[in-house]
Amino acid sequence: MMDRLKKLLSLSRSANENEAAAALAKAQALMRELEITEDDLELVDYATVESPVILMRPGHRLPIYGGMLTGTIEKAFGCKAIFSDSTIIWLGPKSKAEISAYSWTVLARLLSSKQAEYSFVIMLQERNPGRRAAKADTYCEGWVYGVGQNIIEEKLSEKEKRLTSLFTKQKFPRLGTMQQRGSGLSSDDSGDAWSDGIKDGKNTRLHSGIQADHKGQIRETRYLGADA
Repeated sequence: MMDRLKKLLSLSRSANENEAAAALAKAQALMRELEITEDDLELVDYATVESPVILMRPGHRLPIYGGMLTGTIEKAFGCKAIFSDSTIIWLGPKSKAEISAYSWTVLARLLSSKQAEYSFVIMLQERNPGRRAAKADTYCEGWVYGVGQNIIEEKLSEKEKRLTSLFTKQKFPRLGTMQQRGSGLSSDDSGDAWSDGIKDGKNTRLHSGIQADHKGQIRETRYLGADA
């Protein structure tokens, strides 16, 4: 029925005035019959896509750098992220939700690897396990900040913002607040770790661009890449 309705709406834009008027009348009648709105039609192309949290252990609070990375990907692709147990649910147009979930998985795994490497590097400098973990967390915060410096924000129209908000409320009418934890280091103690993270983060870019396929049509492509 929704496919039929879309076809009618497409015909309503026909250059043939009689055909367009007839199609529009049928479309309006069908919309009344199904009790749907124009927003409902737009939301047909919206979806939820899940990805593993990766950066948070079960029963623990999300580290601040996890929230920062989520916000970075939301800005890059214009989707909404919801944390649910051991998964992150990305909401938005299906293609954007899919690439957001993929980007999160790639970047979160890369960040986990970077955190382990940094912890090993500073082992001789910082013998206290607690402070070493805190510095590694601060490094991660700086890393995500560095990645964020390279992104081009997806500018959503007011309509897109409204539809994303509506879709989120439909799927999750009762949203709570996600508790996060910081590294616990003072600004004096976190300086080197923060700057090291920013420097490394800037070498990882979340790209977006335009590419033509073999037929010469224009399509949008998004991909991840780390500079050599």
